[in-house]
Amino acid sequence: MKKKTVIYGLIVVGILSGVFLISGKKKAGKIATVKTSIVQVGELKSYISTTATVESKNSKEYYGLQAKIKKVNVKVGDKVKIGDVLITYEAQDLASTVSQAQIQYDNAILQKKDLYNQNESIKSKIADLDNQIATLEKSTNPADKAKLETLKQQKGALSPMSEEKLKQADNSIKLAELSLSSAKQRLSENKSTVVAENAGVVTEINAIEGSVGNGMQAVVVVQDVENLKATASLGKFDANKVKVGQEVSIKSGNNIYKGSISFIEPAAKKTVGVTGSETTLGVEIAILDKAPALKIDFDVDVDILVGKVENAVKIPSEALKVEKGDKNLVYVVEENVAHEVKVNIGEQSDTEVQITKGIKNGDKVILNPSTSIKEGTIVKEAIEQNK
Repeated sequence: MKKKTVIYGLIVVGILSGVFLISGKKKAGKIATVKTSIVQVGELKSYISTTATVESKNSKEYYGLQAKIKKVNVKVGDKVKIGDVLITYEAQDLASTVSQAQIQYDNAILQKKDLYNQNESIKSKIADLDNQIATLEKSTNPADKAKLETLKQQKGALSPMSEEKLKQADNSIKLAELSLSSAKQRLSENKSTVVAENAGVVTEINAIEGSVGNGMQAVVVVQDVENLKATASLGKFDANKVKVGQEVSIKSGNNIYKGSISFIEPAAKKTVGVTGSETTLGVEIAILDKAPALKIDFDVDVDILVGKVENAVKIPSEALKVEKGDKNLVYVVEENVAHEVKVNIGEQSDTEVQITKGIKNGDKVILNPSTSIKEGTIVKEAIEQNK
């Protein structure tokens, strides 16, 4: 009997031990393992990161003449100074063109004068016939009646010139005058050479000796490759943060150069592409450092400093939890318990957020809080292991 009692007692103890063990495991399962960070006070900078295109601060396109190219004096890569002759053309005789235009203008004036004289003559004849007809209509002489019919027929055959025809004469004079003015201007501007007006390096040539220039395409492009700028396009939200004078960091490969916002376009531009339309605002960035490694028309990465706070209370970005209604939360750990705290935020960088209200320096916050973290959740910190 005693033996059975002992066996039953052992069974009860085993059952109770299992219950307590399961209960302990359940309690242990409610403890969340988290990573944390300490709230700090320090400098916080916020940037707009984008790409920009390198350009010359001093670039000029030279357009030539509609004439035969006699000599191309430069090639791509040549350095030129102000006054250097870039292209030479065969001389043109434009004086005869002016003479022809002058004759056409004079003829147009003479034609108008002759046309107006003819019109006045017709009006005078009609007035004279009206007087004769009025006299004959009062006569009772049968012979005068026959003459009256003849005069009426003569009057009917006459008609003053229309206003449209007279206007055409005026227009012919205006066209001839424009042609004459254009010919005179070409004569005054007639140059047999294209001369450099800016110093720099020849970056493009569209001229072949012996060919005839079309005057519509730049024959030579000269750019200053030492004094550079960068141009970028910003969307609506980023454009509102940018001001002239802001610091810019320009990155190309392993090189970093200093820059600043030098110009902001007064109006945005809309461009239409395959994927739809896009509206952007153009900004220019002065490159303040010598940058021989930068090449015109290449893209560079730029970081525009749009905000800077000294002595900011700041946390890592991954500690901030944003809920509907722009509600910003962090979870502060006190004695292994998570407490939900609503916070107000200020400036933000790519990695940090300024907290203006809600927590203080030295607080411990949970990084990347999961949905299982609530007010009062028991937590333990993950142990970093050296690999």
